[in-house]
Amino acid sequence: MKSFKHHYFYYPFFMLLTVFFLFFSGTIVSAAVKTSDLETVPWSMVTESSIINEKGWLQSMCATDQYIVCLVNASKKGTDPDTLIAFYRNTTDTDGNPVEQYSYAFSVTETDYEHGNGMTYNPSTQEIAIAGLFTNDPSDAGAIFIVDANTLHFKRKVQVGNGSINFFGIDYVPEKDQYVLMANRIADYAFYFTDSNFQIIDKLNLHLSYSRSSFQDFCVSGDAIISIPYMQREGYMNVLDVYSISRQKRIGSYYLTLPGHDAFEVEPEGICQLEPGHFLMASAIIGTTRFRLYEATLPLVHSVTTSAENGKITDSNLEIDEGGSYTVSYGCDTDHRLQSLLIDGEAVDVSQYPLSYTFTDLQEDRTIQAVFEEIPVYTVSTSATNGTIDTSPSGKEHEPLSVTFTPDEHYVVDTLTVDGTTVPVTSDTSGYVFDDLTSDHTIDVTFKPIPSYTITVTAQNGTVDTSPVTVYRGDSYTTTATPDTSCFLHSCLVDGKEYTFKKGENNITLTAIQSDHTIELIYSRVDWMLVLLLSILFLIVILLIFLFYLKIRRWHHKKKRKKELAQMRQKDIAFFETLEQMDLKKRKDSYDSSSHLDKH
Repeated sequence: MKSFKHHYFYYPFFMLLTVFFLFFSGTIVSAAVKTSDLETVPWSMVTESSIINEKGWLQSMCATDQYIVCLVNASKKGTDPDTLIAFYRNTTDTDGNPVEQYSYAFSVTETDYEHGNGMTYNPSTQEIAIAGLFTNDPSDAGAIFIVDANTLHFKRKVQVGNGSINFFGIDYVPEKDQYVLMANRIADYAFYFTDSNFQIIDKLNLHLSYSRSSFQDFCVSGDAIISIPYMQREGYMNVLDVYSISRQKRIGSYYLTLPGHDAFEVEPEGICQLEPGHFLMASAIIGTTRFRLYEATLPLVHSVTTSAENGKITDSNLEIDEGGSYTVSYGCDTDHRLQSLLIDGEAVDVSQYPLSYTFTDLQEDRTIQAVFEEIPVYTVSTSATNGTIDTSPSGKEHEPLSVTFTPDEHYVVDTLTVDGTTVPVTSDTSGYVFDDLTSDHTIDVTFKPIPSYTITVTAQNGTVDTSPVTVYRGDSYTTTATPDTSCFLHSCLVDGKEYTFKKGENNITLTAIQSDHTIELIYSRVDWMLVLLLSILFLIVILLIFLFYLKIRRWHHKKKRKKELAQMRQKDIAFFETLEQMDLKKRKDSYDSSSHLDKH
């Protein structure tokens, strides 16, 4: 047995395109199921039956309100009439009599449905639509056969398009009152969408012939297309492919295991949905004249479909468990803001949900649309006299905007007019702030000359570079006088009054000038004879101090030497006294020794 895992997933897949999503847009589909559970969901056999015509083969299946209807193809190439077999879907018949569910009801053999590879039920018309795959009869090109759903008798046939292609499968979408048809290989297994009268609305070519050689059937459930590709021709196990309509791609491919037989002993031919989440599958038993019906139940899921204008939003989620939650975040493009937020088409207060919205306890499909608008920009028209001002500054609505202006040299603010209204100013005012822009504005500013004052400078024993000079109010002024040779600034008079200055400086500085001033700098000559005498006197004093220092040092040295000599004499006296004592002792010892000898 060939491994599906090692071969199948290397085929390229071309998913559903935007046109398919647009085809289903505008409808909240309530029959969505959790297709990812197809990996583990168990299929249970509900009945097994004969195909009646021993030469025929089970080809397709659908469910009406009363019956499970199976089509048995009598001949692949001939025009022998095919058989439609009805099984009771419910536990009572149309008259209310009790019956065994899924038991045989009746059959009709009257029309060749050209292989009848797919069939579906329209509850609105109480009709079954059968897709004819072949054209053994040339008049059946592109034909859809219409059968009465209650009697299974043929009613009419409808040609789809110009008859150039036939169809592999068909499904009816009640929410849109439209049909979805899958074309044959010649048309690259493209999907065709028609209205309830089989007039083509759109076409979607997924190029599925690149990845599949043939198909058995499909059904639409919410956002998902659940397809049965014919894999056994290439020696692969049976699988179910799942495509997402809105995501426009294959979202899963799952092994299909039907109980009671080896994988290559059954050939799934048809699939339909009885109720939301309740699926029925018809499968032929290879090598026999019998077939089986299987059922499985998938949990229901709900979707949150998202969209945004002039911004970004969290991707749609089409498989949210019933009762689950889903948070959608959104953000605007540059220079935009949230204008409106529509939940299921109804506007909500954007101030309550500026960045995100959370759906809780989902029990149905929901939609959310975030609409962002460009933030209005307002302009301030500006003008200035005897100065400069920001040229036509602009800002976003509800944001602050500062406008700066600067006077020409020696000018100050005179008047400031905003939108025709005079605004109080001081001489230091240099701008205006609009705290909350809501419209265009105008600003006009005028500047007036700063008052000027005359500074007159004179100098005794010195030369003034410039005088008089003009100085503007609030400015500072430093005199620029040069003293004569050997002269220094002795005193200064400002407006006739003594002015304090730092010693050693030859010029003065006036700050924050507010009036005219006269300055008189008085420089005095240096008396060099006095300087010489003072210098000599200073040297003499230094010399005397040095001599006194030397005398004091000699006195300390003599005192120290005298002390050292006294200490030496004291040591000498002690030394000689010790020698004298030692001599006396020696003499005594010698005398005692002589006396002792005399006695003997």
